[in-house]
Amino acid sequence: MVFQKRNIFIFVLIVVLGTILGTMGTISFPIGTNMSYFWPGAVIQTVSGILFGWWGVVAATLFPVFSNALTDGNFVHVFGLIPTNFVQSALPYLIFQRMNFTTSLKTTKEVTLFCFFCAGFPHFLGGILGCVTLFVFGVIANYSDFYTTLQTWWIGNIPCSIVFSLLIIKYVTPALRLSKLLYDEDLGSHDKKE
Repeated sequence: MVFQKRNIFIFVLIVVLGTILGTMGTISFPIGTNMSYFWPGAVIQTVSGILFGWWGVVAATLFPVFSNALTDGNFVHVFGLIPTNFVQSALPYLIFQRMNFTTSLKTTKEVTLFCFFCAGFPHFLGGILGCVTLFVFGVIANYSDFYTTLQTWWIGNIPCSIVFSLLIIKYVTPALRLSKLLYDEDLGSHDKKE
């Protein structure tokens, strides 16, 4: 992680944008305490690391702290879910790098693998980890609530992440490059300007 003024700007931008989207999603279709059937914050978690490296991962891990605090989340929602947010933010970045994807996602195979492994799987795993955390700390009282919360987590995160992350990676990345917010070094050596 190289320190540059641009990195601080991107970090703050991701935290602010993620907080706004996360808060709006949580209050727009609320289901239970701090749960929603539509959580656009998942998109920020999916794409931030892919586009901006570890600065994006850290910002996408931290914005839910603010988002959950603004929606009257309890201590566990605000701080206990940080490991879950890290999983949902770091896994897309690490998988994207490991599978040598490029932001052009030219083939149907690349698109399918991206949707499954980068946009879907991290939120599937994050939902399990998050619900276990909420159960262990007593926020979820019984197994019935556990499965309901898990389903809501998956419904709120996975479809939103798949659809909007794919659009951002394929179609917004060129604009970010032109604006000089995104450097090729952020994306790794396999994704030079195409």
